[in-house]
Parts: sequence; C-alpha cells; structure tokens
Amino acid sequence: MRKSFTQAAGDNTALGCILFFALNFLNSHVAHAEQEIIISGGKGLGNALMQRDSISAAKVAGVNYSYLLTSSNNANNSWQWWGQGSYSYIRLGHLNETQQQNIIEIKPVLRWYPRSEPLGGFGEAGVGASYLSQREFGDIQLSTKVNFALHFALGYRFSSGHTLSLRYSHFSNAYTNIPNPGFDFASLNGHFNF
Repeated sequence: MRKSFTQAAGDNTALGCILFFALNFLNSHVAHAEQEIIISGGKGLGNALMQRDSISAAKVAGVNYSYLLTSSNNANNSWQWWGQGSYSYIRLGHLNETQQQNIIEIKPVLRWYPRSEPLGGFGEAGVGASYLSQREFGDIQLSTKVNFALHFALGYRFSSGHTLSLRYSHFSNAYTNIPNPGFDFASLNGHFNF
C-alpha cells in the first residue's frame, strides 16, 4: 500500500524538524568544543561481509559533522568520544535505471589512539541510528527505513588536526524485522578540524 503525498510529506517534515532542533541543541552546547567536517567518497561492497546481496557498483558521497564530547589521556593511550551527524548519497545503476539512496545518521563515535596524545594512527567505532530514503536498493530489500548504523575505521591524525580515515559502514535493522539483508559500503574520508 502506497502512502499518500500528504502522508509522505508529513514524514519528511517531521524528520526534518527533529534533525533541525537536535543539531541546533547540540551545536549550542558545544560551541567551544573541537569539531570536524568530514567529506566522504566511496563505493558499495559485495556480499563478503555482513550484507546478503551485492551493491558493489554503487557510488557513495557524504558529509559528516562531528564534535568532541569528551576525551581521556594517560601515559599509554588516548580516548575520544565524538557525537556525529551524517548525510550520505548513494547512486546505483540497476536493471537499466539509476537508483538513489539518501541516508541520515546520528551516532556516538569512540576513537582510540595508542599514544598519550590524539595524534598519529587511530581506530574508531560508531553505533547509532539511521534513516534511509528507500527500502529497496539494487537487489537488497530492507524491511524498514529506520535502521541501525555501524562503522569501523582506521585513520591517521596529522599535527594540524586534520585527519584521513578509511571506513567500513553497515546499515541494518539488527533482526528487529525480517528480512534483514543490510547493506555495506567503504569510504575514504577527509576530516577537517576547526
């Protein structure tokens, strides 16, 4: 059963209002915290990891906003908790048509440096919530538009504060509904610190 135009517009308006107020609230509370704009580019992955079907022909572009919530340093390592909001656009040629997917995410991210200051190589993991514009993408049919967002990354932070990272991202409903094929993509990310 299809939603009427007014129902679909109401869903998008409500989501837009929630995101607007959440980002303004967060921004007002962290005006003096370290922040990053992250520009991403990448591609979909095959079915070798968590997803059931391939979207390896898909192209991905995204922008993220991150702010440092808290950090902890000791003699051997450094930990940082970041809050992150993301938008990703995915395009895929499938069955002689171009399909598009828009993804909005919000999640906490833990970044670990194996040294006393947050410089050099690091590992990162994030788990949060995402909203996908389409339930069907390529051969993948998700049961919900609201899904969990999971990512793992390895990166390097330069003395300027700018960073490069390679990220694996996964989206699925964690078997709260069936089917749960999920989908994955990999991206190269440039983090611009301010």
